[in-house]
Amino acid sequence: MADNKVAIVTGASRGIGFEIARLLVERGWKLGITARGRQKLEEAADRLGTANAIAIACDVADPTEVEDAVSMVAGRFGPVTALVNNAGIIDPIGHIHELDPDAFMQLMHINIGGVMNMSRAVLPAMIAARSGVIVNLSSGAAHNPVEGWSAYCTSKAGLAMFSRCLAAEYGGRGVRVHDFIPGVVSTDMLNGAQQRFDNAIARLDEGAKLPADVPARCIAWLVDEGRVEGVQQSIRDPELRKLVGLEERAQW
Repeated sequence: MADNKVAIVTGASRGIGFEIARLLVERGWKLGITARGRQKLEEAADRLGTANAIAIACDVADPTEVEDAVSMVAGRFGPVTALVNNAGIIDPIGHIHELDPDAFMQLMHINIGGVMNMSRAVLPAMIAARSGVIVNLSSGAAHNPVEGWSAYCTSKAGLAMFSRCLAAEYGGRGVRVHDFIPGVVSTDMLNGAQQRFDNAIARLDEGAKLPADVPARCIAWLVDEGRVEGVQQSIRDPELRKLVGLEERAQW
């Protein structure tokens, strides 16, 4: 990556987002971390324990808040050279005929619109530098329907195509784009969803879940040094795991 190692990680107050931020700090990156909840975000920044990370409360679905957040990071550290779009929600959960249509569309505004807003805000500086990386957090749900998760699955399928479009439009201008599938990870979002709707994911054994720092290691590697072919990357790819240096386990 360029010497100017400045990144934004969205949804970074906990879970995978926080672990990505922690690992990027260890790799010498300066960060803006965002989430909607100010208190938990500031607590996360305190846990990072560095002046090289600033907490910015931001709703990624709001273009004005996104533009302001990117300007704050650039004003503090310099142009943003990496973006990790981790923020996302899973609600509403339920059968389609029972869902609140407004909640369904709000999920799209966050899970797809938020990625578009953040990407659009950082791209001008990346284009000018002819260098940058964007990593979008995808899911196996982008390719496999999950009962009760129609909104989430649809958003992740849309995000997968959006990532490919980003790569098609900006790959030739020096911007590297990846759509990363982290596997089944023990996060507050997944654990809460499991308790509220009985489907194949709800019945997964606890041992099948990965700790958040495992996929975070892949993402930090992709941001900092990853030179791999293809937009879509997955923790289930043994070659990627080998490059990252993950210890093998029975189930991914």
